[in-house]
Amino acid sequence: MSTQQTETSGELLALGDAAEQLGVHYMTAYRYVRTGRMYAVKRGGKWWVEPAAIEAAREDVGVRRGSGAPREMLVAPFEARLIAGDVGGCWDLVTDALRSGATPAEVHHRLLQPALVRVGERWADGEISIAAEHRATSTANRIVGQLGPMFRHPGRRRGTVVIGAIAGDPHALPSAMVADLLADRHLDVVDLGANTPPDSFVETATDIDDLIGIGVCVVLEALADTAVNQIGAIRAALPTTLLVAGGPGLRHHVAELESITDLVTETAAQVCDAFEAAALAASPEVHGSDTDPGADVAEFPVDRTE
Repeated sequence: MSTQQTETSGELLALGDAAEQLGVHYMTAYRYVRTGRMYAVKRGGKWWVEPAAIEAAREDVGVRRGSGAPREMLVAPFEARLIAGDVGGCWDLVTDALRSGATPAEVHHRLLQPALVRVGERWADGEISIAAEHRATSTANRIVGQLGPMFRHPGRRRGTVVIGAIAGDPHALPSAMVADLLADRHLDVVDLGANTPPDSFVETATDIDDLIGIGVCVVLEALADTAVNQIGAIRAALPTTLLVAGGPGLRHHVAELESITDLVTETAAQVCDAFEAAALAASPEVHGSDTDPGADVAEFPVDRTE
């Protein structure tokens, strides 16, 4: 048995010996470390584990295997892997969540989103550098790309939504994540990505026969005034099109947008609810609805002409 002395714990066990004590393969124990389910330290190119961490991992695995309940999302380890730029470690956490019963949408809502919010907060507070924030965002983009196909389902589509970030906003990740969540609800999506001028929204929307609406994302609050002007230009060009705006950059500017948008959202779920409700209202027969859809979409009017 390989051991190493420490000042705090007295003795650490090599990962191979920890795996033996747990009764699992070495690679399974390694995955426990990478996904944050067992704490270990790396010294001299090897992983070392405290006996207490082995016991905690044994209890954790035993409870989760026997409970049948969805596993708690390991947001803190995922956040750490994002900041480290560890795509493999992030994907291990994602697949771990999926295997425990979480849906891809739950991974978005309960793992990716809170971790990214925390990364942004830590950067704003000066806890991490802009380089670390960029590395985390780049890593998240790759994870979202890998998850994307899991949101595409067979069957008839409900219509098409155009989404993107305003001109000047370099953030493409929020619209990419919303695009997946909308696809999960059987909507087609044209994601124009970051830095999209109003004319591009209008041109794209005009060419779509089954258009449901347009979603505009604003991440940077410094662009809020610019965003109001750009969203106003989209509204002027398409006065009867459902227009939804959202993102942290608009959090304190809802009143300014009420007269030119149909809805200002705070969460991705609200965005998806709005477009899904509008799709059901536009063609309820496609979805087998035998109820009046107007009751569900009264706050998301499509026709703004009066």
